[in-house]
Amino acid sequence: MSLRVLGVNASARTDGFTAELLDEVLEAARRKGALTERLDLVKYPFPFCAGNYSQDPASCGPETCVQGPWDGFGKVAEKLLGADAVVFATPVYWFSVSARMKALLERMTSMENQGLLNLGKPMALLAVAEEEGASQALAQMLLPLSYMGFVLAPLGLVYAHRKGMGSLRETPELLEDARIAGENLVLMAERLRGASFQEPLPSYLYRSPSVARVAGD
Repeated sequence: MSLRVLGVNASARTDGFTAELLDEVLEAARRKGALTERLDLVKYPFPFCAGNYSQDPASCGPETCVQGPWDGFGKVAEKLLGADAVVFATPVYWFSVSARMKALLERMTSMENQGLLNLGKPMALLAVAEEEGASQALAQMLLPLSYMGFVLAPLGLVYAHRKGMGSLRETPELLEDARIAGENLVLMAERLRGASFQEPLPSYLYRSPSVARVAGD
């Protein structure tokens, strides 16, 4: 069965530079034999995270979110869970990820709080900036997604500073970076398919007196 690689475009535009770079990575994955799909978040609106974890951590999960059973986020979550590898791509707005990417990361708390539903899933991260801020945006995705169990593919961080560029295709080095990221993503997914990984208990359980006693022994 072919690997499924999902590309998540967090730009407000479906035909912008972020989408262009994402398509290059997905094309490289496709040439390695993967089935690919691009998900444009602008087409899948969903409410912001309600932040109920801080009041009742046990209620933050795929079936217990106060927003409802997945609400509109369910369509996005279903595609994330069904993928063997994911490419997260964001434009840089004021030295940071886009609001859509930040909203996605916050809602994905429900996919890790009661068990790491994406544990061991390979990822690549892309950021496109007008001038500066791409490295900050990559770091802002890398840390939370790593805590959620995603695994960065070798050379899976790709960024572009596109000021004055008419097309990303004007930069051969960037196209090569995109190709390597896409191919390495598939290679890693092939090697990790079926692998099992250790994971901790959901963090809120450590607040239980019985678990706390065992942890302190």
